[in-house]
Amino acid sequence: MINKLVLPGNDCFGCGHENEHGLQIEVFRDGDQERLIGHFKPKAHMIGFPGITHGGAVYTALDCLASWTPTILIPEMKAAWILRSAEIKYLQPAHAALPLTLSASIPKAEKPWKPVVVHTKAHNEEGILLVAGRFKVVPLASEKLRMIAGIDQLPDNWRRLLGEIELESD
Repeated sequence: MINKLVLPGNDCFGCGHENEHGLQIEVFRDGDQERLIGHFKPKAHMIGFPGITHGGAVYTALDCLASWTPTILIPEMKAAWILRSAEIKYLQPAHAALPLTLSASIPKAEKPWKPVVVHTKAHNEEGILLVAGRFKVVPLASEKLRMIAGIDQLPDNWRRLLGEIELESD
């Protein structure tokens, strides 16, 4: 699972497994493919209408996967990717508490340190496309992220992700 391996101790609401109230999506590279796969298991309290997972929960899962996509597929950037804009189409409802398979890819190469458009999808267990989206994410260098967040120093896990400190050897 990429998100636990690359960013241990992550407490993000979408992809952090240290956040007991979050979505806790799982992120994987799709073999040799230039895309990521995510697994999202909505919890019973994430409903909107009776029997349907809230669309905002699905959106958040796709948003998080969209940010992971250039992090993994463009690793030389050492950037934190944040959402600038998104376009979502809800095609079918996601039934409550049933797992979803997410996917994300970058359809065309972009220039370094420019926004990237990530195409995302959410399918149910039968492979039916439920949601399709386009997320524009923006790369932030460590100093810009600190400024926007209003903090003096990032946590060590983020500093490692952004190349500020090296991983300790065993």
